[in-house]
Amino acid sequence: MFGLLTLALGFSLWLWLRPMSTNFLNYLFWKYTTRVVVQTGTLKNHGANIKYVAYGSGEPVLLLHGGLSNKLSWFSQLPWLVEKGRRVILIDTRGHGESTTGHAALNYQTFADDTLKVLDKLKIQRTDIIGWSDGGIIALILGLEAPQRVAKIVAISANFHPSGVITAGDVAQQPNAKLKLLAWLRAWWSGAGDRHESLEAQIKHLWRVAPQLDHADLQAITAPTLVIAGENDIIDLPHSGELAQSLKQGQLEIVLGAGHAAPVTHAEQINHLIASFLHL
Repeated sequence: MFGLLTLALGFSLWLWLRPMSTNFLNYLFWKYTTRVVVQTGTLKNHGANIKYVAYGSGEPVLLLHGGLSNKLSWFSQLPWLVEKGRRVILIDTRGHGESTTGHAALNYQTFADDTLKVLDKLKIQRTDIIGWSDGGIIALILGLEAPQRVAKIVAISANFHPSGVITAGDVAQQPNAKLKLLAWLRAWWSGAGDRHESLEAQIKHLWRVAPQLDHADLQAITAPTLVIAGENDIIDLPHSGELAQSLKQGQLEIVLGAGHAAPVTHAEQINHLIASFLHL
Protein backbone atom coordinates (compact mmCIF):
# COMPACT_ATOMS: atom_id res chain seq x y z
CA MET A 1 0.00 0.00 0.00
CA PHE A 2 2.81 2.39 0.92
CA GLY A 3 4.51 1.62 -2.40
CA LEU A 4 1.37 2.49 -4.34
CA LEU A 5 1.00 5.75 -2.43
CA THR A 6 4.63 6.63 -3.13
CA LEU A 7 4.17 5.83 -6.81
CA ALA A 8 1.01 7.93 -6.96
CA LEU A 9 2.74 10.82 -5.20
CA GLY A 10 5.71 10.62 -7.56
CA PHE A 11 3.44 10.55 -10.61
CA SER A 12 1.44 13.51 -9.28
CA LEU A 13 4.67 15.44 -8.71
CA TRP A 14 5.83 14.63 -12.25
CA LEU A 15 2.53 15.89 -13.68
CA TRP A 16 2.76 19.07 -11.61
CA LEU A 17 6.31 19.78 -12.72
CA ARG A 18 5.73 19.19 -16.41
CA PRO A 19 7.22 20.33 -18.77
CA MET A 20 10.22 20.93 -16.47
CA SER A 21 10.58 17.25 -15.58
CA THR A 22 10.22 16.20 -19.21
CA ASN A 23 12.89 18.68 -20.30
CA PHE A 24 15.24 17.44 -17.59
CA LEU A 25 14.73 13.80 -18.58
CA ASN A 26 15.32 14.76 -22.22
CA TYR A 27 18.52 16.52 -21.16
CA LEU A 28 19.77 13.45 -19.27
CA PHE A 29 19.02 11.19 -22.24
CA TRP A 30 20.79 13.61 -24.58
CA LYS A 31 23.80 14.02 -22.27
CA TYR A 32 24.50 10.30 -22.06
CA THR A 33 23.76 9.44 -25.69
CA THR A 34 25.01 12.45 -27.64
CA ARG A 35 28.00 12.04 -29.92
CA VAL A 36 28.82 15.73 -30.21
CA VAL A 37 32.29 16.91 -29.32
CA VAL A 38 32.54 17.72 -25.61
CA GLN A 39 35.44 19.77 -24.24
CA THR A 40 35.76 20.12 -20.47
CA GLY A 41 38.34 22.03 -18.52
CA THR A 42 39.30 24.03 -15.48
CA LEU A 43 41.37 27.19 -15.41
CA LYS A 44 42.86 29.02 -12.46
CA ASN A 45 42.15 32.73 -12.08
CA HIS A 46 42.67 34.82 -8.94
CA GLY A 47 43.11 31.66 -6.89
CA ALA A 48 39.90 29.98 -8.06
CA ASN A 49 39.40 26.94 -10.26
CA ILE A 50 36.80 27.90 -12.87
CA LYS A 51 35.01 24.96 -14.44
CA TYR A 52 33.77 25.13 -18.03
CA VAL A 53 32.28 22.77 -20.61
CA ALA A 54 31.87 23.28 -24.36
CA TYR A 55 29.52 21.18 -26.48
CA GLY A 56 29.33 20.85 -30.25
CA SER A 57 30.78 22.97 -33.02
CA GLY A 58 29.77 25.98 -35.06
CA GLU A 59 29.30 29.58 -34.02
CA PRO A 60 29.78 29.95 -30.25
CA VAL A 61 27.10 30.89 -27.76
CA LEU A 62 27.97 31.35 -24.09
CA LEU A 63 25.43 30.50 -21.38
CA LEU A 64 25.84 32.25 -18.01
CA HIS A 65 23.68 31.03 -15.14
CA GLY A 66 22.20 33.03 -12.28
CA GLY A 67 23.39 33.57 -8.73
CA LEU A 68 23.14 30.57 -6.37
CA SER A 69 22.70 28.31 -9.38
CA ASN A 70 25.04 26.39 -11.69
CA LYS A 71 25.53 25.44 -15.32
CA LEU A 72 23.02 22.57 -15.05
CA SER A 73 20.21 25.16 -14.92
CA TRP A 74 20.43 25.42 -18.72
CA PHE A 75 19.14 21.86 -19.22
CA SER A 76 16.22 23.09 -21.36
CA GLN A 77 18.46 25.14 -23.68
CA LEU A 78 21.72 23.18 -24.01
CA PRO A 79 20.63 20.21 -26.19
CA TRP A 80 18.39 22.45 -28.28
CA LEU A 81 21.17 24.97 -29.04
CA VAL A 82 23.63 22.20 -29.93
CA GLU A 83 21.06 20.65 -32.26
CA LYS A 84 20.70 24.09 -33.88
CA GLY A 85 24.36 23.87 -34.87
CA ARG A 86 25.91 26.08 -32.21
CA ARG A 87 28.98 25.50 -30.06
CA VAL A 88 27.61 25.95 -26.54
CA ILE A 89 29.90 27.02 -23.69
CA LEU A 90 28.79 26.73 -20.07
CA ILE A 91 30.65 28.07 -17.06
CA ASP A 92 30.15 27.49 -13.36
CA THR A 93 30.45 31.00 -11.93
CA ARG A 94 33.16 31.43 -9.29
CA GLY A 95 32.04 29.77 -6.04
CA HIS A 96 29.14 27.96 -7.74
CA GLY A 97 28.85 24.37 -8.90
CA GLU A 98 32.29 22.89 -9.61
CA SER A 99 34.10 26.25 -9.49
CA THR A 100 35.90 27.22 -6.30
CA THR A 101 35.83 30.66 -4.69
CA GLY A 102 39.50 31.64 -4.66
CA HIS A 103 40.72 34.83 -3.03
CA ALA A 104 39.10 37.50 -5.23
CA ALA A 105 35.93 39.28 -4.15
CA LEU A 106 32.69 37.81 -5.43
CA ASN A 107 31.49 40.65 -7.65
CA TYR A 108 30.33 41.07 -11.21
CA GLN A 109 33.67 42.45 -12.41
CA THR A 110 35.46 39.35 -11.11
CA PHE A 111 32.86 37.09 -12.71
CA ALA A 112 33.28 38.94 -16.01
CA ASP A 113 37.06 38.59 -15.83
CA ASP A 114 36.73 34.85 -15.18
CA THR A 115 34.46 34.61 -18.22
CA LEU A 116 36.94 36.38 -20.48
CA LYS A 117 39.70 34.04 -19.29
CA VAL A 118 37.56 31.05 -20.28
CA LEU A 119 36.93 32.55 -23.73
CA ASP A 120 40.68 33.13 -24.09
CA LYS A 121 41.38 29.53 -23.07
CA LEU A 122 38.94 28.27 -25.70
CA LYS A 123 40.34 30.73 -28.28
CA ILE A 124 36.93 32.33 -28.79
CA GLN A 125 37.33 35.90 -29.98
CA ARG A 126 33.65 36.82 -30.23
CA THR A 127 30.45 35.16 -29.07
CA ASP A 128 26.74 35.55 -28.48
CA ILE A 129 25.93 35.52 -24.76
CA ILE A 130 22.75 34.32 -23.09
CA GLY A 131 22.67 35.29 -19.42
CA TRP A 132 20.02 34.56 -16.82
CA SER A 133 19.69 36.86 -13.79
CA ASP A 134 23.27 37.39 -12.51
CA GLY A 135 24.44 35.85 -15.78
CA GLY A 136 22.56 38.57 -17.65
CA ILE A 137 24.31 41.21 -15.54
CA ILE A 138 27.69 39.66 -16.36
CA ALA A 139 26.72 39.72 -20.05
CA LEU A 140 25.89 43.44 -19.84
CA ILE A 141 29.21 44.18 -18.13
CA LEU A 142 31.06 42.26 -20.84
CA GLY A 143 29.14 44.24 -23.45
CA LEU A 144 30.31 47.43 -21.74
CA GLU A 145 33.91 46.51 -20.91
CA ALA A 146 34.81 44.09 -23.71
CA PRO A 147 32.54 45.02 -26.64
CA GLN A 148 34.85 43.44 -29.19
CA ARG A 149 34.18 40.03 -27.61
CA VAL A 150 30.37 40.25 -27.67
CA ALA A 151 28.19 39.73 -30.75
CA LYS A 152 24.65 39.67 -29.30
CA ILE A 153 23.26 39.54 -25.77
CA VAL A 154 20.14 37.87 -24.43
CA ALA A 155 19.60 39.15 -20.87
CA ILE A 156 16.91 37.15 -19.07
CA SER A 157 15.55 38.54 -15.78
CA ALA A 158 18.54 40.84 -15.33
CA ASN A 159 18.72 44.16 -13.49
CA PHE A 160 21.18 47.01 -13.94
CA HIS A 161 20.76 48.42 -10.41
CA PRO A 162 19.69 46.91 -7.05
CA SER A 163 16.60 49.13 -7.04
CA GLY A 164 15.19 47.02 -9.87
CA VAL A 165 14.68 44.00 -7.64
CA ILE A 166 11.30 43.57 -5.95
CA THR A 167 12.04 42.56 -2.35
CA ALA A 168 10.40 39.35 -1.21
CA GLY A 169 8.25 39.00 1.89
CA ASP A 170 9.73 38.15 5.25
CA VAL A 171 11.02 34.60 4.87
CA ALA A 172 11.27 34.33 8.65
CA GLN A 173 7.47 34.07 8.76
CA GLN A 174 7.56 30.78 6.83
CA PRO A 175 7.00 27.53 8.80
CA ASN A 176 10.24 25.93 10.01
CA ALA A 177 9.78 22.77 7.91
CA LYS A 178 9.29 24.87 4.79
CA LEU A 179 12.39 26.91 5.62
CA LYS A 180 14.45 23.73 5.89
CA LEU A 181 13.12 22.47 2.57
CA LEU A 182 13.85 25.81 0.89
CA ALA A 183 17.37 25.84 2.35
CA TRP A 184 18.01 22.33 1.04
CA LEU A 185 16.68 23.21 -2.41
CA ARG A 186 18.83 26.35 -2.59
CA ALA A 187 21.95 24.40 -1.59
CA TRP A 188 21.20 21.71 -4.18
CA TRP A 189 20.50 24.27 -6.93
CA SER A 190 23.76 26.16 -6.35
CA GLY A 191 25.80 22.96 -6.58
CA ALA A 192 28.13 24.42 -3.94
CA GLY A 193 27.64 21.66 -1.36
CA ASP A 194 29.20 22.53 2.00
CA ARG A 195 30.18 25.95 0.64
CA HIS A 196 26.58 27.00 0.05
CA GLU A 197 25.94 28.84 3.32
CA SER A 198 28.99 31.07 2.89
CA LEU A 199 28.26 31.52 -0.83
CA GLU A 200 24.65 32.50 -0.16
CA ALA A 201 25.69 35.19 2.34
CA GLN A 202 28.20 36.69 -0.11
CA ILE A 203 25.85 36.62 -3.10
CA LYS A 204 22.95 38.12 -1.15
CA HIS A 205 25.25 40.95 -0.08
CA LEU A 206 26.23 41.44 -3.73
CA TRP A 207 22.57 41.69 -4.71
CA ARG A 208 22.04 44.46 -2.17
CA VAL A 209 24.84 46.68 -3.52
CA ALA A 210 25.27 45.80 -7.20
CA PRO A 211 25.16 46.19 -10.12
CA GLN A 212 25.57 49.94 -10.40
CA LEU A 213 25.16 50.57 -14.12
CA ASP A 214 23.80 53.97 -15.11
CA HIS A 215 22.19 55.32 -18.27
CA ALA A 216 25.56 56.28 -19.79
CA ASP A 217 26.89 52.75 -19.19
CA LEU A 218 23.88 51.18 -20.87
CA GLN A 219 24.11 53.60 -23.81
CA ALA A 220 27.72 52.51 -24.29
CA ILE A 221 26.71 48.87 -24.83
CA THR A 222 26.56 48.55 -28.61
CA ALA A 223 25.75 44.84 -28.98
CA PRO A 224 22.15 44.13 -30.03
CA THR A 225 20.45 43.04 -26.82
CA LEU A 226 17.22 41.18 -26.16
CA VAL A 227 15.90 41.84 -22.65
CA ILE A 228 13.49 39.13 -21.48
CA ALA A 229 11.44 39.41 -18.29
CA GLY A 230 8.75 37.27 -16.74
CA GLU A 231 5.33 38.82 -16.20
CA ASN A 232 5.67 37.94 -12.50
CA ASP A 233 9.42 38.42 -12.27
CA ILE A 234 11.23 39.63 -9.17
CA ILE A 235 12.80 42.20 -11.49
CA ASP A 236 10.36 45.10 -11.68
CA LEU A 237 8.86 45.29 -15.17
CA PRO A 238 9.35 49.08 -15.51
CA HIS A 239 13.01 48.47 -14.62
CA SER A 240 13.29 45.89 -17.42
CA GLY A 241 11.66 48.36 -19.77
CA GLU A 242 14.11 51.07 -18.76
CA LEU A 243 16.99 48.67 -19.37
CA ALA A 244 15.82 47.86 -22.89
CA GLN A 245 15.13 51.51 -23.73
CA SER A 246 18.49 52.70 -22.41
CA LEU A 247 20.51 50.26 -24.49
CA LYS A 248 21.65 51.45 -27.89
CA GLN A 249 20.11 48.39 -29.59
CA GLY A 250 17.77 46.99 -26.95
CA GLN A 251 14.40 45.33 -27.25
CA LEU A 252 12.06 43.94 -24.59
CA GLU A 253 9.96 40.78 -24.49
CA ILE A 254 7.66 39.83 -21.60
CA VAL A 255 6.89 36.13 -21.03
CA LEU A 256 3.30 35.92 -19.78
CA GLY A 257 2.76 33.89 -16.64
CA ALA A 258 6.48 33.50 -16.00
CA GLY A 259 8.45 34.50 -12.93
CA HIS A 260 12.21 34.65 -12.42
CA ALA A 261 12.81 31.07 -13.60
CA ALA A 262 11.45 31.36 -17.15
CA PRO A 263 14.28 29.35 -18.83
CA VAL A 264 13.08 26.36 -16.76
CA THR A 265 9.35 26.96 -16.33
CA HIS A 266 8.67 28.50 -19.76
CA ALA A 267 11.46 26.96 -21.80
CA GLU A 268 9.48 26.71 -25.04
CA GLN A 269 8.71 30.43 -25.06
CA ILE A 270 12.26 31.36 -24.05
CA ASN A 271 13.77 29.16 -26.75
CA HIS A 272 11.44 30.64 -29.34
CA LEU A 273 12.54 34.18 -28.42
CA ILE A 274 16.21 33.17 -28.50
CA ALA A 275 15.80 31.48 -31.89
CA SER A 276 14.15 34.54 -33.39
CA PHE A 277 16.76 36.94 -32.00
CA LEU A 278 19.82 34.85 -32.91
CA HIS A 279 18.31 33.73 -36.24
CA LEU A 280 18.64 30.04 -35.40
